[in-house]
Amino acid sequence: MAIFTKRFADADEYEEWLEKASGRVNVLEIVKPPTIYGSSAIPKNGPVTLRYQTHDKSFHPPKSANAKVAEYAIVGAAFFALFAYLIAEL
Repeated sequence: MAIFTKRFADADEYEEWLEKASGRVNVLEIVKPPTIYGSSAIPKNGPVTLRYQTHDKSFHPPKSANAKVAEYAIVGAAFFALFAYLIAEL
């Protein structure tokens, strides 16, 4: 099971997402915005970072375009290296 990280703008957005997930994710860690040391003020409803596990592919974050380009570049380099090796052996 893969571990993913998701960031929400506020706690309300996080709660809506968790309600939609309805038990299909395993929450590992929730990080709320830090409070100022010594301050008695209640911090505003800031960003929430969530680490979770899931088998459901609909909750996997989408791959970036750069990741796909890197995968193609690695495969292409491997085939080129194999081609160069075979040419050198003949």
